[in-house]
Amino acid sequence: MPQSLHQVYGHIVFSTKDRLPLIDAEMEPRLHAYLAGIVRDLGGDAILINGMPDRLHLLIRTSKSVSDQVFMRQLKGSSSKWMTE
Repeated sequence: MPQSLHQVYGHIVFSTKDRLPLIDAEMEPRLHAYLAGIVRDLGGDAILINGMPDRLHLLIRTSKSVSDQVFMRQLKGSSSKWMTE
C-alpha cells in the first residue's frame, strides 16, 4: 500500500511592539533558542531563525496536527511573555 507524506513549510515574519529595536546581540541567541523550543514543542522543526533588532524571520516545518492560528498564537504569545520577563 502506498504511503503519503504531508509537510507544511512556512516563512514567518513578525516585529517587536511599535517596531522598537528591542532584540540586541546579547539576547538574540537565547531568543532564537527559545523560539526553536516552542516550534519543537508544537511538533514542528525550526529550519532557520534570524532577524534584525526590530523583527524576526523563521523558516519552519509544521505538523498537520496544529492549526496555523494555534501555532502563531503560541509562538508570538510565549515569545512576547519571555521578552518582557
